[in-house]
Amino acid sequence: MHNIVKLHLRYFPFPGRAGAIRDTFQIGSVDFEDVHVPYEQFQGLKAADEFPFGALPVLDVETTMGKMRVAQSNAILRFAGRLAGLYPVDNAVLALKVDEALDLGEEINELLEPSLREQDNEKKMAMRKVLVDETLPCWLGYFERLLVANGRTGFIVDDSLSVADLKLYWICDFLTNGSLDGIPTSLLDRFETITDWYKNIGRVRELRLAEASRTAS
Repeated sequence: MHNIVKLHLRYFPFPGRAGAIRDTFQIGSVDFEDVHVPYEQFQGLKAADEFPFGALPVLDVETTMGKMRVAQSNAILRFAGRLAGLYPVDNAVLALKVDEALDLGEEINELLEPSLREQDNEKKMAMRKVLVDETLPCWLGYFERLLVANGRTGFIVDDSLSVADLKLYWICDFLTNGSLDGIPTSLLDRFETITDWYKNIGRVRELRLAEASRTAS
């Protein structure tokens, strides 16, 4: 039996791929240390081969049996979800649907990566135009299908909050918060079901975080 002693989540000082993980730990009142890694420090740590796959986030897990460092955001998020009660551990079918949505989120993240890395602004804007006109509407359409197939309950899977909702929530926030030049904040407007879901998860997230904060105090 591996009893958890300490958890240290390491990521950059913005939501990115760790936003949903942080939320999940906090909503579930799971004790963890949220370690923010400045980009300059990350470069040095990466060069020193400090991360399993050369990237963040990583989760340092200390148990009664020893210590380990684990990578991959979806793996960490599922682990957090199990501890927090936001992952369906007793229902294999619902777990399958949550995993499907988590992987959809990573597909969307990967679509954004090339333009995030591009240094030439003209090329970056050309890439973003293709994203806005073609690629993202296609994948957001796939996402909307999931919500419709789930009966437009306001959640991605069944009728309650899961790690899938939190992951896709932060991806939609990134797409519409104005931080990505060339991607309009109105990107989701044509997707009514996604827009309704996004508003609902925003409300539910705030309520659950506030509830957890009151319980902790």
